[in-house]
Order: sequence, then C-alpha cells, then structure tokens
Amino acid sequence: MNNFIDDEIRLKDVLNKLKLLKKELFLKKKLIFLTGLFFSIIGLLYSLKNETIYNANLTFVVENNKDQGGLAKYAGFASQFGFDLGGLNSATFSQSNIMELIKSRKVVQNALLTYHQFDNNIETSLVERYIDNKYRSQWKEDNADLLLLKFDQNESFTLKHDSVLGVFYKNLVENVISVEKSDETSIVTIICSSNDELFSKKLAESLVNEVSEYYIHAQTAQARNTLNFIKNRSDSVLIELKIAELNYARHKDSNYGIYKAEGLIEEIRLQRKVEILTIMYSEIVKNLEISKVSLLNQKPLVNVIDLPILPLDFQYTPWYFLMIIFGLIGLIISVIYLSISLLIEEALDN
Repeated sequence: MNNFIDDEIRLKDVLNKLKLLKKELFLKKKLIFLTGLFFSIIGLLYSLKNETIYNANLTFVVENNKDQGGLAKYAGFASQFGFDLGGLNSATFSQSNIMELIKSRKVVQNALLTYHQFDNNIETSLVERYIDNKYRSQWKEDNADLLLLKFDQNESFTLKHDSVLGVFYKNLVENVISVEKSDETSIVTIICSSNDELFSKKLAESLVNEVSEYYIHAQTAQARNTLNFIKNRSDSVLIELKIAELNYARHKDSNYGIYKAEGLIEEIRLQRKVEILTIMYSEIVKNLEISKVSLLNQKPLVNVIDLPILPLDFQYTPWYFLMIIFGLIGLIISVIYLSISLLIEEALDN
C-alpha cells in the first residue's frame, strides 16, 4: 500500500514539473520564436549559396577479352613462324581494377586537357572551363600569377602546372567523379557531379574516351611492334630478292650459249637463292596480313551503353524547405536549452 502511495506521489511530481516546464516555455515563447526565426534566416542565407548540382551518368560494360574467336587461329598459325601477335590477354584491364583506372591521375588529367565546344561553339579545354567555374575569381584576388598559366596538351608542363593539376585532380576525385558497379551485372556507371551542366557531361564522356584510348594503346602495343617488325623484315627480304633476281638474270645473260660446269653451278646457286628468298618473302607477306588482321581486331575495352543526355538530372534544395528545416532545428534547440536550464535551476534551489 505504501509503495502504491509513493509511486502516486512521484507521478504527481513528474506531472507538476512538466506543467511548470510548459508554463515556463510558454512565458518564453517569444525567445523560442526568435530563435527559430534566426535559424530560418540562416537557412535562407545558406540556400543562396546552395548551388544546383548536375549529375552526368554514363554507363558502360567492361569487355572480357579472354577469347577473341577466330583471331586465335591466326595467332596459332603465326606462332609456327616465330611471330607473337599479342593482344590476347587483358589482365591489366580486368573489371576489378577498371574503376580505379578511371579515377587515376593519368586518365583524369588527360580528360581535363581535352577540348570541347561550349558556349557560342567556342572550343575550350575542360581544365579552362573548370578554372572559370571554380578558381578564376579566387585567383584574381589571391594568386593573379596563376591566371597566366596555359594548359596545352602539346606543351611541356612546369612544376607549377603539375602542382595546379594535382590540386584539380584531388578535388575532382573527392567531390566530382564517382564510379559505381552493379553487384549483379558487369555494368559500370561514371557519375560526374558539378554546378556546370556541360562540364559534367563532357567530363564523363572524356573519361570513358581516355580509358578506351589507353586500353587500345596498351593492348595493341605488342601487335603494333610485331607488325612494324614484319614490315621492316618484308622490305629487307624484298630488296634481297630483287638483287638476287638481278644477279641471276645477269649471270644467264653473260653465259648464254656457254655450257661450262662452273657456270652451271653458279647458275644453280643463284637460282636456289632466288627460290629461297621467294618462299621467305611469301611467308612474311602472309604473316604481315595476319598481323594487320590482329591489329584491326583489337576491340575497345569499354562498350558504352548510355551517354549523358541534356538536360541532366540535378539536385537542388528549395529555399523555403531549408528555411523550414533550419527553423525547426532552432525551435528544438531552444526548447531543449530552456528545459535543461530550468531543471538545473530547480536542482540548485533544492
């Protein structure tokens, strides 16, 4: 019975405290309202600086080049004559590391240095567009000497160029470029998010192009070396064959109607040399054609599925929504602060 009475007293104390707290909060309603209004103004100011972010999504698949079909037959045939056509392995460009390759400095920097048509069909590099959007106004005040830097892919860069590009690369990888891969499929998505709609679109497209070109250059390097070697060998054998044919013809002309054993032996030797060189040249020409087929059959690693199409999807939070959210945050903070202050005052009075 006593426990029930004690519980009832405690419940009454709690209800009285809540009633007192409600009364105190009502008395300070102006302060709570002003706090909420102050936070709403902060939300409005924040919305003025809140930029619209455009998302350029580009999807592609990574090709698996473990089997190149009919080309393997040519490669096996060519290997009989000591030629390696190459290009049949692509472990370096597997799906596991293609995402990191896209965000590598080499690919991102080369993409920044590409030229595209923007406003008024004027060709501008992506790096210059990026500077205009993000750094030019800041450099005018703090680092005017950086405005003199020109980023041309055909020119050698100084230490200052590399340092600036390093800052750009870091900001782009951390804030603009993201790469995602579906767990169920091999589809990879590049997402470029910035406040410049055209920059986002062109950057995503340039990244895929740079990865594809890098792949083709690396994947066909062995095939190109083989092709150049066979071309050079073909030219040298052809020259030797022409000389041998000329010597054989001259020998026959000089010994026409003369039947000496020594002359016949020399004629046989010259004839055999012409025949050997002819066989060599014909086989080299075959391998030359096979090498050309090999080089032509090198396919890009990246097969694009969807390119970003204007207008792009964008992220934008309305100003009134931010005012409401910030205002509610201000009201909650003021109520919690006043409640804690009241409880502390009561505890000190007791």
